Parts: sequence; C-alpha cells; structure tokens
Amino acid sequence: MASPRDNRLLWRKAAVLGSLWAASEIVLGSFLHNARVPFKGLLLTGIGIAVMAAGHRLWPERGLLWRTGLVCALMKSVSPSAVIFGPMIAIFMEGLLAETALRLLGFNAAGYLLAGGLAMVWPLAHKIGNLLIFYGPDTLAVYARGLQWLRDRAGIGPENIWLPVIVLLCLHFLLGLPWAVLGLRAARPGPLLPPAKERAGGIFKGGGTGGKRWAPAIFIHILLLAAVLSANKALPPAGLAAAAVLYGAICARRYPRAAKLLGRAGVWGGVLGFSLLAGFVLKDPLAGFYMAARAFLVTMGFAALGEELLNPAVRGFLEKKCGTALFETLEYAFASLPRILSSLPAGRDMLRRPAASLRSAVARAPGLLKERDGAPVFFITGKHGCGKSELVLRLAEGLRKAGLRTGGICARGFWAQGVRSGFDIADLSTGREVPLCRRGLETEIKAGEFGFFKEGVAAGLGALSAEALADADAVFIDEAGFLELEGGGWAGPLERLLGEKRVPLVIVVRDYLLAKARQRWGLEQAAAWDAGEAASFGALLTALDPDRPSC
Repeated sequence: MASPRDNRLLWRKAAVLGSLWAASEIVLGSFLHNARVPFKGLLLTGIGIAVMAAGHRLWPERGLLWRTGLVCALMKSVSPSAVIFGPMIAIFMEGLLAETALRLLGFNAAGYLLAGGLAMVWPLAHKIGNLLIFYGPDTLAVYARGLQWLRDRAGIGPENIWLPVIVLLCLHFLLGLPWAVLGLRAARPGPLLPPAKERAGGIFKGGGTGGKRWAPAIFIHILLLAAVLSANKALPPAGLAAAAVLYGAICARRYPRAAKLLGRAGVWGGVLGFSLLAGFVLKDPLAGFYMAARAFLVTMGFAALGEELLNPAVRGFLEKKCGTALFETLEYAFASLPRILSSLPAGRDMLRRPAASLRSAVARAPGLLKERDGAPVFFITGKHGCGKSELVLRLAEGLRKAGLRTGGICARGFWAQGVRSGFDIADLSTGREVPLCRRGLETEIKAGEFGFFKEGVAAGLGALSAEALADADAVFIDEAGFLELEGGGWAGPLERLLGEKRVPLVIVVRDYLLAKARQRWGLEQAAAWDAGEAASFGALLTALDPDRPSC
C-alpha cells in the first residue's frame, strides 16, 4: 500500500504531465485552429496519447495516467472556450482508458499500443454519446432511417446497422497506435529542441460568474439537466420553448461563457439545421423541435456547470468530502504551467519534429518536479520545558552570524511554581517582544487554560506576513499546537509558507503532537530534531545553512 507521501508525489507527477498535456494542446491546438487543419480534434487526442506514453515511460507508476487525464481535464475548466464540460469528460476518459490498458497488458509495448488505441476510440464514442444526450433517442431512429435510405436508393449499406459504427471504431483504434509509438520514441534518449523564444500570455483566464456566486446553484443546474434528459417529450412544445428561453436568459445574464456561447451563430445554426433535417427524415417536424430545444438546454446547462465548478464554496465542499490532494495537485499544476509553456518548442517545430519536441518537453519534467518541491521543512520537537524555544533562538543567532536573515516567531515560556504561567512572543526579524498569553487570563481568544492578548496575536501574524518574510533566508514558527491543528492560531501563515516552500521552514511542535502535525500538513518525510539532544543544534544549523564551514 502506498504511503501518503508516495501518493502525494504521484499526484505531483500527474500535475506536471497534466500541465504538459494542456500546454501542448494550447500551443499546437492554437496553430491547428489558425491553420484550419481538418480533424484537429483527433490530432489533439493524439498529442495526449503521446504525452501519456512518454510520461509514463519516464515515471512508470500505477495510477499515473488517470490522474494525468484528470488534471488536464480540470485545467480545461478555466480555458477561454465557452463549452468545456464535454472536453473535460473526454480528456479524463482518455487517461482512464490508457490506464486500464496498461493494467491489462503491463508496462510494455503492447500495453502502450493498446492504451493509444483505446484512448483514440473515445472521441468517436464521446460524439455518439453526445448525440444521444443532446438530441435524445430519436438520433438512433435518424441513423437507422439514413442507412435504410442508402440501401433503397443506392443499393449500398449493410444489413447490420451497427457495422458502420464498428468499422469507424476500429479505424480510430488504428489511428491511436502511431501516436503511442511517437510517445515511446520520444521517451528514448536523443537530441533536444530549444524552447520557443516567445510565448503569448493570457492563455488561461478563468471565466467566473458575472455576479455573486451562490453555492446551491450547481445543484439546481444538475437537477435541471437530469429533468431535461429524463423528460424527453413529456413537456408540451410551448412549455419547453418557454423554459428554454427563460433558462437561456438566466444563464446568459449570470455566466459570461454562456453569454458568449449565445452569440455563436454558427453553433446554433448547426444545431437547428441538424434538428430540422432529423425532423424531415423522421417525417415529424415536432421531433426536430424537441431535439433542438433539448440540445440548447443541455449546452447552456453544461456551460453553467463549468463556471459553477470554480465557485470557492463548491471547492470547499468537495475538499471536505474528497480531501485536499486533488486541489493541491491543481494548484501545483497551474504553478508549473508557466514554466512548461516557456520550455515548449514552437508550434511549427512541434509539427515538423514531433518526437524531438515531445522528448525535449518530457526531459525537463523531472527538473520541474524537483524545482516545485521547494525548500525543506524541519520539525523541532521534545517534551515540555526541554528547551525548544531556546534552540530556536540559538539557531536564529547562528544564522545571523553567518550573514543570513531570519524571520518568524519564537514563543518563550515562563514558569511559576513548576507550572507554565504564560508566553511572550518575539519577532525574529526585528527582535521586538510582546506578551502573547497568560494562564487564567479571560480573553476572547483561548486555548486550554491560556488566554491570548490581541496585541500578541497581531504581532505574531505580522511577523509571519508575506511582507515581513520577503527577505528572510529561513523562517521559524514556535510553536504549532492544538490551536493550529484545528486551523486557528498560526495555521494560516504556516500553510501559506508550506505552499510557497520558498525558504527553509522550521516548525516547533511538542513530541506528542508530532504525528498529528505530520498528518495534518502532509509532512511525513520532514526531518524532526529533538531539542533535548546536544547534536541537534549543529546538525540543524548545517541543514539550514549548508554553506557554513565545518568545524
């Protein structure tokens, strides 16, 4: 069973590969769109297959590909496109099918070929599913009537109505094989291409709702879509038309993507044309109307859902239910995206020399992963009164003597008749010291038997602010206790520093809370130093300042 640390690292690898997949689609997809290259959707799917094959050869781990597909799919949620829900599902399914293929045949050439074939099959299956969802069961009747018309008029067309679909699926499967081969070729050692010299900015700009977000809205959209998909022709035409107009107006007013989508005459012209043609084939104009209205409602609903997924309240709910690993991965992926974009070869180079281009991008992935790991985190631990705060002060002084700047806080305790009576807090960057808490003090902020001074809390938060730590070479937090484990106290600045990992961070925690602190902040592998051991000072000082001369 994988440890939490290994699982977190696997998610980070998926974040790097998912960012690479998304960035490749952006660069080459933009070129294909501007060049009006046909079948660009299949070409973009091929890019994903090649990235997955090359990336998995670099990091051959179970569970990597479906995570990669999920990361790339969720990154599509902030693309400028008005319709993103369908592509998100398609990308995730491609990753899931590729993962399934490798589970079946193993991490070998046959497994990667099967992965490429199955992933390329999905776009066709996705289109068929979209037709059934958007236009309803009448789509099958239109398809069967079309084949019958071919047989009657031209004498062609198979008796088995599913044979053309099976043939198309097989062709798509075969189209996926060369992309898998491309990925395997890119995983081999070879020449690297230089990154593009210029990269256009503003590629990922979130949509966001135009007004104030309301968390239950996402569930309303889901219920409405479920009702539309299940009702089919149960609503009278006038009622369905009124519902479509009202829902479209609400979505256009609330969601910029939906408003933009309404202005795309080509999209709705195609929907209307297909629906009228279907009504003509079925000899039932009303059926065509129902298909058009259904398509409109579902399209607007998916556009709305895509924006509601960005709602912080929805994110918080999903984090609570599903854990923070996925959202931490997305933050990691978006933080990696600018570096990946700047390291990609130019779009034309990617077309002319695809294997070398992909090889160049994948070769830089381990360095990016290492870079994003950031500065180390250490614990100072021990029992009550063993000298944890004194060790922090000695370390800060040692770093200052070496010419380094320290930041953070140190909470020095006071004893009265063998009982801890209170703490004063010191700002390690300025030396300013103020009272923090006292036993038995009645204040608004309490932890156990201690009451906290507002001035002391404000001083600590100020010492841990981004502005105060801008020039620090090492940061100390003395200490993280029950209050922080529950999300209070210094938890906010601590978690911000853990996310940045810009400079070494030292966290003081009591020995009996160490395991909980590791689990709470995902620091299972962080080194812990016992303040009661004489060797801790020299060893930790060396870890914080590797360039210091040895004794």
